[in-house]
Amino acid sequence: MQIDNGAVLAGLHILMRKALGACEAIWKANGRPEGVTITCGINGVHSAASWHYYGLAIDCRTNYFQDSVKSKVVAQLKKELPDYDIVVHSTHIHIEPSNQLAAKHGLMP
Repeated sequence: MQIDNGAVLAGLHILMRKALGACEAIWKANGRPEGVTITCGINGVHSAASWHYYGLAIDCRTNYFQDSVKSKVVAQLKKELPDYDIVVHSTHIHIEPSNQLAAKHGLMP
């Protein structure tokens, strides 16, 4: 696993450990021997209600994957992390707990 310059993982909620582990394994299985690169944890500028600010979201670099590999990675993430929302952007994948998982852990009103 690599942490991008400026990415802050200190303070991530324990629910994100499963996502980090799944990403690491999936990136390695798809030709990235260094594993996943985390570009954003609790840092960055996001919408006011972003889970990033609560340590409940990560962004994982994907701009080095060809489209076919990126699609495969997304499918594998959805299979490994069914209780998480996987949001695909052009250069990264955003991962956060689903509302149901967050509610189960008392993180939703």
